[in-house]
Amino acid sequence: MKKSILHHYADRAASKRRTSYLTMSVLLLILIAFASLLVLPEASAEPLGKYAAVEFDPHEQVGHHHSSDNSRAEGITAGEILFFAARALYYFALMLASGMMLWSVVIPVDKDSIARRLLIKWEVYAMRLLLLAALLFVFTHITQLLKGYDGGNPNEWFRLLTETSTGQSWLAILVLSLLGFAVLRLTDSFKLIWALLLAAVESFNGHIMALPDNTLAVVLDFLHIVCSALWAGGLLLLLMFWRAERKEAGRFAERFTKIAWMTILVLTASGIGMVVLLLPAWQYLFYTSWGIMLLAKGVLVLLVACTGFLLHRRAKQGKLPNGKLLKLDGLLMAMVLIIVSIFTYLSPVPNTEPLSYHKMGDKLHYTIQIKPNGPGPNRINLKIWLPMQLGAPASVSLRLQAVDHPNRPAIEVPLRAASGEDYLSFPGFTETDYESEKVELSTRGKWEVELIIKDQSGAETKELISFRND
Repeated sequence: MKKSILHHYADRAASKRRTSYLTMSVLLLILIAFASLLVLPEASAEPLGKYAAVEFDPHEQVGHHHSSDNSRAEGITAGEILFFAARALYYFALMLASGMMLWSVVIPVDKDSIARRLLIKWEVYAMRLLLLAALLFVFTHITQLLKGYDGGNPNEWFRLLTETSTGQSWLAILVLSLLGFAVLRLTDSFKLIWALLLAAVESFNGHIMALPDNTLAVVLDFLHIVCSALWAGGLLLLLMFWRAERKEAGRFAERFTKIAWMTILVLTASGIGMVVLLLPAWQYLFYTSWGIMLLAKGVLVLLVACTGFLLHRRAKQGKLPNGKLLKLDGLLMAMVLIIVSIFTYLSPVPNTEPLSYHKMGDKLHYTIQIKPNGPGPNRINLKIWLPMQLGAPASVSLRLQAVDHPNRPAIEVPLRAASGEDYLSFPGFTETDYESEKVELSTRGKWEVELIIKDQSGAETKELISFRND
């Protein structure tokens, strides 16, 4: 009896030590996440690199040519509902399974521990759900990708899974989902490694892979996924303990609330970092469905933090978790996962067309280009051709006016001389090039360019060019 009691307390002490180790690990993740924010590059006026985006496009990687027949129909179809339902189920299963594996290191290993017995039982169900969700996720995504192509050909499925970075990551997720059943029989250390591997594979997927230099983005995404699993998986465990055994819920709440607030910090820092890397300008948050859903997610996370604070305060007072607060936290988490399952599939940048306008005349030719032609910073290139006897312009003025907001002052574009590419040449004319970077277009809609060119003879030409940046 005495040995059993001593063993029980020793096991509890070991569990507390592992909780401390996990806490220190999360603190390290916080330092890494905030350190990453310090090395973020400046926002670029260019859209996501075309070459990198093509490299990430599964169709391009297997030699498919996009077809105009494969356009999206208006409205939401039953297939799309199933598609996003499969994504939501997958993210739920991913968070549950990986979260349980991560939290297993702080659950007492004593076989007499009620929490350990419950965890062993739930881990099997979580792994089954993950395998089922992963299979459904991959099936629906391949079906969606091959729509309009030879989707009934098994060779196309095989090529997509083996010859594309996206398919390879899906294949790795399926393999890890199967290996998870073997890992359940191993020690908690192997479970921890399995969960980290799953997060690593998942981080090599999504929008960040379209970035020209995605190393930092992958690191931030990995931190984001690991901390998401700690938070969501831990909350789900707490809810399950609360329904099965209230005393165990109280014990686990002490460990969970101690770490949960730190995971929120990492989630915030890593999320901000990825947004900075993905978006050319913060204005894009208000002009895309992706941005609006991200803002909604941010509001929900703030509510989660407030709820978590109340739960943490009860845990510090030695009280059992409040059922209503737990259910509210669970509901908020479900809403976050649903939003994540949708907005991670949407494009973070609006589908804008760069402006390229060329005009020819008897005594003047000019070309103006605005890239990416969206809200936020843009790059402007201007080429002017004047008769050789006149030479370069005496002065050039370029102004941008938001037509939809006439009361706003026009933007005076600071032009500087540039050495442009001579992709066009006109006999008897001299080419002069100008450029300007980080020209802020504050809103989307209709704009007007006012171009005033004064030549060496004193003659002045005024040109007005209308365009849209949406």
